[in-house]
Amino acid sequence: MALPARLPSLRDDIHVFPSGTTPLGLPSWRLYDPLRNRFFQLGEAEFHLLLHWHLGDPEAVLGAVAAEMPMPPDADFLEQWLLFLHQHQLLARAGKAGVQALAALVPPRRSRWQSLIHNYLFFRIPLANPDRFYGWLAPHLRCLFSPAVWVVLAILGLSALWQLLGQWDRFTATFSYAFSVEGLLWLGVSLLLLKTAHEMGHGVAARHHGLHVTRTGIAFLVLWPVLYTDVNDIWKLGDWRRRLQISVAGVATELGLAVLATWGWLLLPEGPLQSALFIVATTAWILSLAINLNPLLRFDGYYLLSDLLDYPNLQEDAFAAARYGVRRLTGLQEERPSSGHLAHWPLAAFGYATWLYRAALFSGIAWFVYTSFPKLLGVPLALVELLWFIGRPVWREVQIQIQRRSEIARGRRRLGMLLMAALLLLLALPWSGRVSAPAYLAIEGRRTLYAPQASRVEVVAVREGQRVAAGDLLIRLVSPELTLRRVQAEQRLAAARIALAAAGGADRGRQERLLVLMQELAERQLDVDAVEAELQRLELRAEVAARVRDLPADLQPGRWVRREQPLGLLLPLDASARPRLLAYVAEADYERVQIGAAARFFVAGQPGSALAARVRSRAVTRSRQVEESGLLSVSGGSLPSSWQGRSPQIHGAYYAVELEPEAGIEPERRRTQLGEVQIRAAAYNPLLGYLSAALARLNRELSW
Repeated sequence: MALPARLPSLRDDIHVFPSGTTPLGLPSWRLYDPLRNRFFQLGEAEFHLLLHWHLGDPEAVLGAVAAEMPMPPDADFLEQWLLFLHQHQLLARAGKAGVQALAALVPPRRSRWQSLIHNYLFFRIPLANPDRFYGWLAPHLRCLFSPAVWVVLAILGLSALWQLLGQWDRFTATFSYAFSVEGLLWLGVSLLLLKTAHEMGHGVAARHHGLHVTRTGIAFLVLWPVLYTDVNDIWKLGDWRRRLQISVAGVATELGLAVLATWGWLLLPEGPLQSALFIVATTAWILSLAINLNPLLRFDGYYLLSDLLDYPNLQEDAFAAARYGVRRLTGLQEERPSSGHLAHWPLAAFGYATWLYRAALFSGIAWFVYTSFPKLLGVPLALVELLWFIGRPVWREVQIQIQRRSEIARGRRRLGMLLMAALLLLLALPWSGRVSAPAYLAIEGRRTLYAPQASRVEVVAVREGQRVAAGDLLIRLVSPELTLRRVQAEQRLAAARIALAAAGGADRGRQERLLVLMQELAERQLDVDAVEAELQRLELRAEVAARVRDLPADLQPGRWVRREQPLGLLLPLDASARPRLLAYVAEADYERVQIGAAARFFVAGQPGSALAARVRSRAVTRSRQVEESGLLSVSGGSLPSSWQGRSPQIHGAYYAVELEPEAGIEPERRRTQLGEVQIRAAAYNPLLGYLSAALARLNRELSW
């Protein structure tokens, strides 16, 4: 491309503003294209060329720049810069063709159908212009931008975390409160509070640094309302430190509230307020560290990374680099995209990581809408998530590969066809001849001791390996909540007795009143009996003569335990008790498991120790509960589960399969051991099995 006699004009709507210095200490500027909402980084040479672009004549422009710079650009540099402006549609266009070319830069207006698909799980409703409010609030909160405030807050945060480590059992035991009705209400309130404070933090920081905050409103994220604040003008700040302060202001606000709520939980006595502060603290820590700081989502973490790298269009350029890598791998002759001041492959790696994370995220959203919405609505919405947001981009890339297949060398095409054939064979041919399932090995009659609810250890009456007789006290727990409930129930019972004693007389009205008081007295007595039964459950006693095993090393008076936490194991003293090996097989593999099939049991963490066994029986109905809670996901196992009331329930269809070990059990294996069983079965294709199971489930849902 040769330089023209007169340079074309620039577009009137583009803006150029300073952006501080580069990592090498050189001045830099940014060019903003409002049509595409994109920023372009400019060096000193590009800026001076644009500054004198109005001269029109290339020689005059180069001469004016040469008078201002010690090392001015030459004609070749101007030619490349003109080509860049042309390729990115930053030059003014005259005539109908030019107007159409500029109009093509504007994203096409989506149809109502496309808008519904894109926005049904995330959409915004602007409510007000908060600029005047933040203009009043920012001067009053100027002290929060002092480094001393955040140093003190960091010290408080670290000391709070150190205190939590010393009370970790008590802290985790409080999680049971989150699953109550009151806990869920506090969870909603804390989310609303934290997100409001988060967005106000962004707004105050932006106004503090001179930016205008012109829009705020409500955003619906997976149908959950949260506040949002528009601070898109952040890239107009030249100082990267100011941009960083605005980007981190929301997370810093949440972390500050998390620190204060944590100290409140540590200092307050037990009660509803302490539990509420626990919800606020845990929600703030999780929101800040797991969601807002995640750079793969376009939340604060992404903008922080973009600020630190001084790369305003990080995600767009990362996707372009990732597409380039895919197309070069398949053999397409693709021009390498610009990667700014970053190396190409780290940028592409960020693009690949974002793609994989988005695939996992949209799959998770699909599962959420499938399980949370009515089936008539949940199934179509889940299919939209999978097909539109995951399948559609993949299919568009496949279409490009098909359209440009002539660019691919013949050898590369043959290799691709061989790989496709191998993939089809992998999808069609049977290649798996075993069934794997989580399992446990135990002695019949053994009993695991569990804490019936969140409580504190008062007495530990046994030690590891001790023999106990039937009825012996093992562990005594106390629950301040149950103790308070007993006192309240006894007070209500006493009041009912007093009221019944005071009611007398033989007239009809008093007799009816007497019957009501007697009924109330019976109900109060039932309340007292129920609380007493709960308190008796806190005394763990031996049902038969047994030996105590697997007592936690830190089990001692004063320690807090959570509900259903294992506290030990009782092994029967009868040496003739036979071993029991029980596995839980998924529904898709159930028919492949045959009675008498050979199997091997592998203890978790000991892959070299295998126990031979054979299938003895299969359950005819699916299991909803598991005898050994260590297999459940709520306890760190592999069986998907969740808390339903006071007991964990399995998600999905799993069937209990009992196996019989072929050899005796060594003494060291007589305690309960978790692991995996591998059962020999007919060869089949797991991928086809998963596909057929998914289609069968989809058919059931659609039939419903």
